[in-house]
Amino acid sequence: MIKRYKVIFIIRLILLSIGFCIISDFANQFSNASTLEKSDFATIVLPISVYILDDEDGDLSSTRTADQLSDVFEKVNRIWTQAGIKIDVQQISRLVLPSSYLENIAKGNYKPFLNGFNQEFSVPEPSLLDAFYAKRIGGVNGRAIFLLRMFFVTDYPSVHHERVTSHEIGHILGLSHAMYDRGRLMYSGTNGTTLTKDEIEIARQHAVLLLESFSGK
Repeated sequence: MIKRYKVIFIIRLILLSIGFCIISDFANQFSNASTLEKSDFATIVLPISVYILDDEDGDLSSTRTADQLSDVFEKVNRIWTQAGIKIDVQQISRLVLPSSYLENIAKGNYKPFLNGFNQEFSVPEPSLLDAFYAKRIGGVNGRAIFLLRMFFVTDYPSVHHERVTSHEIGHILGLSHAMYDRGRLMYSGTNGTTLTKDEIEIARQHAVLLLESFSGK
C-alpha cells in the first residue's frame, strides 16, 4: 500500500514538472513576442503646446511651474513608449486670462473659454495638441475636448499627475474609458498605465491621421 502511494506521488511530481515547463515556455514566448512587438514600432512624434492658466486677479491662477510640467511630460513619455508614441513638448508658457474664464472652468463650464479661444484672447503658438493646466476644472482630474485636440488638467488630481495627462492624451487619440481592469491607462480614476494591443493600434492610427491633417493645414 505504501509502495503504491509512493508511485502515485512520483507520477504526480513528474506531471507537475512537465506542466510547469510548458507554462514557463509559453510565458517566455509571450514575453519575447511582446518585446519584439514593442521594438518593431516606428516612433510617432506628436507636438504639444502646454499652457499654465493664470487668473488676471490671481485668485484662480495655477500653482504649476514649467519645471514641474517638464518633469510630468518626461513621465508621460515613459507611459506612451509602450505604444511607440512620443509627446514632444514645443513650449510651456503661462497664459493670463480674465477672471470670468477661470471661474467658469473651475465650475466645469468650458464654453466661454472655447468661444473666446483665438477670438477674444490669443493662444501663442498652438500645436497639434494643446494642454491647459488650471487650478480647478470642475471637480474632475482632466477633461479632453476631442475635436479640438485639447485637454485640461487640474492642479490637484486624485491620481499621479503624469497619469492624468497620459489618460487625456489617450482620449484625444481615440481611446474611450476601459471597464473592469484598474491597471489600464484608460480606466477612470486609477493610477493604471497599461494599454492593450487594440488600444495601441487605435492610438497609433489616430496619431497618424492627426499628423496628416495638421501638416496639411
